[in-house]
Amino acid sequence: MNGYEITEEDIQGMLRYLKAFHPENANREFAEEMLRYLKATTRRLALTDPDALEELYDAFQQTREQ
Repeated sequence: MNGYEITEEDIQGMLRYLKAFHPENANREFAEEMLRYLKATTRRLALTDPDALEELYDAFQQTREQ
């Protein structure tokens, strides 16, 4: 994820999610902000809370097995 930049495709995907589940916040600014937050949160977890990161890993593995 080093050097990862949020893309237009990422923004559009987040907007689809927001429109479906949080329409009151379904705008480009909020979508970009949320993507930046998620990126920072994941990085912070990797550095400071390996147990929480392990939970994310387990959830990810479950989605791959479906």
